Amino acid sequence: MFLNDVLNKCREEGYPVTSSGLYYAGEKYGFLIKKDGYKSLEFDKDKFFEWLKKCKEEVPEGWVPLSKIPALCGISLSRVYQLIKDPSSGAKSFGAGKGVIYADPERIKELVRKCKESHRENW
Repeated sequence: MFLNDVLNKCREEGYPVTSSGLYYAGEKYGFLIKKDGYKSLEFDKDKFFEWLKKCKEEVPEGWVPLSKIPALCGISLSRVYQLIKDPSSGAKSFGAGKGVIYADPERIKELVRKCKESHRENW
């Protein structure tokens, strides 16, 4: 593996990264494999391109971070975290390891409505 070639490829694809960041991501996502102890590294191009594709994922239009959902839907943040456990919420993080979870406020509002309806007594 030639580090400068990989770094340049990242820049060309619109995802600039430092060499230390590349090493960290390579170990975490498996495209850099240590061989012979720590003396040499093996580079897996397929896993690298999978990682790069994930890094460049865009947040869909209209989706917001979970921290903004309470103001939009009128519920608490802890309730938001309960609701995103439902697979139909569609909440997910975009990019590789950024840690920010996004959701569609309309889906969350629909889940809130369904929960309210399911907890009503039919007289």
